[in-house]
Amino acid sequence: MSIGAITLFVALALTVQAASLAKPATSGSAIRICADEAHGQAPLLTQYTTIATKLGAEVSSFNTPITPEGLKGCRALLLRVPVQEIKADESATIVDFVRKGGSLLLAFDEERRAPLATTRVNDVIAPFGMRLTDDTDYLHNTGAIVRKGTINAADREVPFSGGRAVEGGTPFGWQLNEDGKPGQVFAAWAIVGQAGKVIVLGDAMATLFLGTPDGARLTGVPRDPTRTTFWGKDSAIFVEELLTWLTK
Repeated sequence: MSIGAITLFVALALTVQAASLAKPATSGSAIRICADEAHGQAPLLTQYTTIATKLGAEVSSFNTPITPEGLKGCRALLLRVPVQEIKADESATIVDFVRKGGSLLLAFDEERRAPLATTRVNDVIAPFGMRLTDDTDYLHNTGAIVRKGTINAADREVPFSGGRAVEGGTPFGWQLNEDGKPGQVFAAWAIVGQAGKVIVLGDAMATLFLGTPDGARLTGVPRDPTRTTFWGKDSAIFVEELLTWLTK
């Protein structure tokens, strides 16, 4: 090869390399966390984008019915406090998504905010051997404890003030009773098939990043969040650990 040919070859190689390095990463290269907003949910808080960025992921929300096409490319589906009916075909889509290796986070709430029969969320999680109960006895600002284990790197204190128990799955979080002892199961997880993952929460306060280090259990005005400082300082790290487990 002549010197001129070698020079031309090197120049072309450097050009290709520079173009390759300058090319932006496509959105398809990131882990996708998909949030359903088609069933009356409030929009996701900005904290989810912050957490997703730490995980090398991106969050996208949709407000159309849940379909196989809509879940294509999603690693995890967030189903936070739906208040409208999840149709039978949507439930079937979610079940199939999980059985094929997808992940589901269902965070629910008490009846006055999220009606169990209307939403039919138990139809979604029943195939995984899980169900949400009717409301547990209301105890204002009682809080909940999450134990170190498969999902969480340490025990976590999270808010709880009106919600449900979770039956089935592997328990990892408990509503505290009046004496501050673990009572009803409020959080459980399940592995489905080889790679599918499900987390069900009977209260959604942690997913709203409520709770502060200044909160004192059993204080505040019942059912008035504007006059209550909620106990449960670990909501942010708790949600991050949930999403980490669901997407890894």
